[in-house]
Amino acid sequence: MSNNNLQAQLQQLSGLLQPYQFGIGGSCLLWQLGLETAPNDIDIVCSEQDFSAICEVLQAAGFIVQSAAPHPQYVSAHFVCFYLAGWPLIELMAGIAVKQGDAISRWQFQPQRCHWQDGVCWMPPADWLQLYQLFNRPQRVMQLRRYLVQLRLNSLS
Repeated sequence: MSNNNLQAQLQQLSGLLQPYQFGIGGSCLLWQLGLETAPNDIDIVCSEQDFSAICEVLQAAGFIVQSAAPHPQYVSAHFVCFYLAGWPLIELMAGIAVKQGDAISRWQFQPQRCHWQDGVCWMPPADWLQLYQLFNRPQRVMQLRRYLVQLRLNSLS
């Protein structure tokens, strides 16, 4: 998939979902930041109250729900995958929670922290640093930490 095509798809998705509280993150966010060359899916985080409405919008646009096998540690309130030919898999999630031993760690989505850029609603990198820590993805955590440190150094100079 070409990067221009991905950008157009992200803009199209953001336009469809504009009335709702959502943000795009994951590997697409890393791609947008120049840290990833080929995102394998589109991660969308939304508010719990908008989850079912967003599902309806995506299905009305032709996206097909693809059932995902439950993950033993990911215990989010809402999670569904959508598929459409020519598109990366879309993972929509809300009420994110991860089971760690006997405890459940919850992560609170704050839609007001998202920002629009070039027609796409992006989540902040700091939020995905927290999520990747929660999801136990050390490689992604390292990538984002380096990026955020560099960003801070650049803003000081």
